[in-house]
Amino acid sequence: MNEKHVRLESLDILRGLDLFVLVCFQPVFMRFAQALGKDSWAGKIFQSLFTHVEWEGFHLWDQIMPLFLFMAGTSIPYALSKYKRGEGRTGQLVWRVSKRVLLLWIFGAIVQGNLLDLNIDTLYLYTDTLQAIAMGYLFSVILYLLLSTLILFVAFLLLPILYTTGMLLMGGYIPGENIAEQIDRAILGHFLYGALVSETGQIVFADWYHISWIYSTMNFTATVLSGVLTGCVLKSDWSTKCKMKWLIVAGVASLLVAFGISWVEPIIKRLWTSSMMFLSSGFSVLLMLVFYYVIDIRKQGKWLKWLKVYGMNSILAYMLYFTLKTDSLCQFWLHGFECWVGGYYPMLLELAHVLIVWAILWVCYKQRIFLKV
Repeated sequence: MNEKHVRLESLDILRGLDLFVLVCFQPVFMRFAQALGKDSWAGKIFQSLFTHVEWEGFHLWDQIMPLFLFMAGTSIPYALSKYKRGEGRTGQLVWRVSKRVLLLWIFGAIVQGNLLDLNIDTLYLYTDTLQAIAMGYLFSVILYLLLSTLILFVAFLLLPILYTTGMLLMGGYIPGENIAEQIDRAILGHFLYGALVSETGQIVFADWYHISWIYSTMNFTATVLSGVLTGCVLKSDWSTKCKMKWLIVAGVASLLVAFGISWVEPIIKRLWTSSMMFLSSGFSVLLMLVFYYVIDIRKQGKWLKWLKVYGMNSILAYMLYFTLKTDSLCQFWLHGFECWVGGYYPMLLELAHVLIVWAILWVCYKQRIFLKV
């Protein structure tokens, strides 16, 4: 079979599930929970599952971004294996990877970096999931092309070791004082999210913003590499039974490593600690295994195929949800319902917004129009 036609349907569907939760289910459920109140059953579920942990700990919502990075890695062996074998043109490879990294960076800057302000004073350089994917993807591609699978696994283990060693030697994990945040502040300066320049020219960093990007790129890369290694297993000539055995071992081992590390390093998604990386990667591997078995092996996932509308246009779905402002349109058509639905009116507007995004994605899917980066 021509390699370019080899595609994991389970990967498209799992990616679709991730995007569906991110740009459809969570925002609508959030408005629903707000309407019922934070002490209601919906409010309690939302707070315990669909919000980010403030510092230490892990919620379901904290798995969304790592799974996105993981799946970016899983696709690498399928997309670039011919270059690893030396069959593709180097110039074509460089253009393909560079374009993807640049576009992801630009899209991330549009979503959360104020790029469209056209004002350098309000620009944030490294602030978004897409930019984390761009950097993790770039370094993972380089390592994948240069290293054997065994050495790639060593690199996957070495990156979190370097990360954790540096954090422990440089003072630990205190918000605002850890080395990861200090590196961001030193390098990004007023280009760091939430930073302002005072009238005296001094950079003032927001006391509520404690997310790391530059130092955490080591573990962004490790997260993508966990997907690369999973993709290598799935693409191999091993038997299905052998693939599943190794993925179960990898997933469970990753969770056990996360538990072990958590005794010396807290699980902090905002810093992308090594314990968090192993925990989320373990969940991602096991999720990928389940979807692969049900959809690609057993062929029993027909009822999930609608998720491909999101999964095969994931970047477009992400960009549309965060940049397509339909507030005026939705309010114009739906404002008459406000007196009927009361506190559920914000949920109705949010539902209308996600349905508009869905409609665009559905038309694109039917017309085979995909935003490829």
